[in-house]
Amino acid sequence: MVTLKQQKLKVVDPTVLQDLVPLNSLTDTRFREISGNFKVENIGAGQFLFCAGECDNRSVYLLDGEINFIDANGRVTGIVSAGMEPARYPLANQQPRLVSARTATRCVIAWLDSTLLDVMLTLDQSAYKRPVNTRVEGGARARIEDDWMTRMLHSQAFIKLAPVEIQRLLRTLTSVTVNAGDTVIRQGLAGDYFYIIREGKCSVTRGVSSTGWDVPLAELSAGDCFGEEALVSDACRNATVTMLTDGHLMRLSKKEFLELLKKPLVHYVNIEKARSIADAGGIWLDVRLADECSNAMENSINIPLAEIREKAPGLSSDRNYIICCDTGRRSAAAAFLLSQRDFEVNVLEGGLNSIVPVNTPNPAAIATAPVSAAPGVNTLSNWSIEPMDTSKPAGSSMEDPVKKEPAKQGLSELEIVKQERDALEKRLRELEMQLPAGNVSTTSS
Repeated sequence: MVTLKQQKLKVVDPTVLQDLVPLNSLTDTRFREISGNFKVENIGAGQFLFCAGECDNRSVYLLDGEINFIDANGRVTGIVSAGMEPARYPLANQQPRLVSARTATRCVIAWLDSTLLDVMLTLDQSAYKRPVNTRVEGGARARIEDDWMTRMLHSQAFIKLAPVEIQRLLRTLTSVTVNAGDTVIRQGLAGDYFYIIREGKCSVTRGVSSTGWDVPLAELSAGDCFGEEALVSDACRNATVTMLTDGHLMRLSKKEFLELLKKPLVHYVNIEKARSIADAGGIWLDVRLADECSNAMENSINIPLAEIREKAPGLSSDRNYIICCDTGRRSAAAAFLLSQRDFEVNVLEGGLNSIVPVNTPNPAAIATAPVSAAPGVNTLSNWSIEPMDTSKPAGSSMEDPVKKEPAKQGLSELEIVKQERDALEKRLRELEMQLPAGNVSTTSS
């Protein structure tokens, strides 16, 4: 193995990386795709590369210097030096890490995302073999195929999928041939497919009802995806996508999209969990329009869903976000978009509408509250009602709704309150109907 010290290069030569295991098993095409994702770092002596128990999802290689493996008791259990056979392999690659790795000298390391490496290996080893020489007829087509798939797999939407899920995804995708000027999706219609551009370019526009004009939003090319927002939020399309050139699209049905992509990227939490995340430093992110935020969570920030793509770069990548809206639909769409950009996000399940307001009366308060009646009709407060005889057979008298436990399974606190209030009002009406007619005072006009 040739080390950096022998090469005396500041930039890592691809031949150094190509000798590493398992990168040496990749085809030239796959290796070129993945080599650009390596991060190279110079580390001083005495620094930890990783610690026992960590799950950093990195494959770390030693290119120059020497490192020590250290166990939980602080003892050195192994030494690896650049140029040795063990240095061709990822350092202590089990996850969680079984040992810590500390530099014994100044070192140069190279690392990349383990999931990306696993995906590339899976695709490379499960694909049909074709000639590496791209100069043969059809070589341009092969490069196009590699380009769109590489861009797709490098996006955060796909990098979080397990290799087996990516294989299923690729098997499920269907190809669609399109021509310049074709409208792929139209604003206002229901969403049915998620699309990936395999070849060609398209424009994204949004119609403005007040002017009748189409406002250009973006231009997409090979490897870009679109159509996810309507599927995630179960809403109508919010933009129109039109082909600028002839091309080919890969599409995924709504059912498959929700199962393969939405579940891994959209994580729901209840209000108690959401508040604990906020107490630990998380940030409430309200994705409603500014005018809708009268009941916003305390210390929340507001970025409407339509502006998420534009303003995402301004968010802190090291913070945990709890995304909320009225129902959770817009929150799910925002979470999907931010997850694609590698943000840690959670969606408030059921939205803000599911939270019982602070001033909502409890069932006891409702039970003791006076009930207003129409003029001339006596209420329960005017009459002495005998306690019910619970020893009577079922059906011989009306059940007392105050004592009866409501069917609370699956209901929110607010729904339970409403249920008990309705039961009390119904009970009131039934008792008043049982009173002797002569005992009800009436007024004559």
